[in-house]
Amino acid sequence: MQKLFYTDKNTFTDTETAIREIFLRYFHIDAEIERSENGKPFLKGKSDIFFSVSHTNSTLFIAVSDENIGIDAEQIDRDVYFLPIVKRFPFAEQKEIKNLSDFLRHWVVKESAVKWLGGTLARDLYKLQFTNSTIKYGELQLPVQITPFSLNGCFVAVCCERDFSQAEIVAYPLKTLQEKKI
Repeated sequence: MQKLFYTDKNTFTDTETAIREIFLRYFHIDAEIERSENGKPFLKGKSDIFFSVSHTNSTLFIAVSDENIGIDAEQIDRDVYFLPIVKRFPFAEQKEIKNLSDFLRHWVVKESAVKWLGGTLARDLYKLQFTNSTIKYGELQLPVQITPFSLNGCFVAVCCERDFSQAEIVAYPLKTLQEKKI
């Protein structure tokens, strides 16, 4: 089971309300949300369903799977002075980043991997290297698939053990849509 829900950020009063409503409506689960010591949310008492959340200024994304998962999203038109950040990335990765779009793609991939790891940006971001469509943590290649795409004006990346490209994408509370590969 792989699903990605997205909605206008203002549809719900807060993220936990959105999570609870989606789990109740689509999975018939009365979700009680807890957090790991690093802040990763999970469902209390459920070891067979995982989710990850990302926000942009306008959109809330919730990725759901039957395996560990991480998601991140950034608005395509986001203006970021990225050069000082990129200088802290591994050299091989720096060579792949030629402009702001490249940077945003790399950023969402790396942040989705941090969320999959259950880590923190402060501790893990610069230990990750995304080059040649693979992600490494230090010298270790992570046993994950990275699925990047664009959706609703955002660059999105999902990190999980299986390819996420065939996931059902649900515009909440509207209808199921297909993603656009990037």
